[in-house]
Amino acid sequence: MSIKFTKGIEKDNILLLCKWSNKRGAIFQEQWMGTEVSFPLTYEKIENLENKFSVFNEEEFIGMIQEVRVEEDNVHIGRFVLNPTKTGAGLGTKALKEFIDFIFKDENIQSISLTVFDFNKSAKRVYNKLGFEIYEVIENPKLKYIMKKFR
Repeated sequence: MSIKFTKGIEKDNILLLCKWSNKRGAIFQEQWMGTEVSFPLTYEKIENLENKFSVFNEEEFIGMIQEVRVEEDNVHIGRFVLNPTKTGAGLGTKALKEFIDFIFKDENIQSISLTVFDFNKSAKRVYNKLGFEIYEVIENPKLKYIMKKFR
């Protein structure tokens, strides 16, 4: 397993993301895209996102992750998704760990934050395993947490 990232996402891979997400439905899309992006997912919705990265295992495209916001010394990441047929093998944990290491190469970044819905138990387990802790609880409209990891 060799995870790598490239900035941006090629058209064919955007179409794969749409296929994976739309097949799984609106709730799945909300888990990884949040509520700002309406279902169904389209090429244009992903193409218009800034600071997005392709995730590869070896040479195979397996997903995406985004630096949603850079605020002073914090990077808020999100829109992290893997091909649903590739989950459960540790790829998500390894990919996120390596993305964290990539972000922390910038000495000015002191923390990384992300948002996760309470009902997304598997994602919360991964984030806890990698050292993220609940920083803020948001209860409207669905219970979710902003989690943070410090350098």
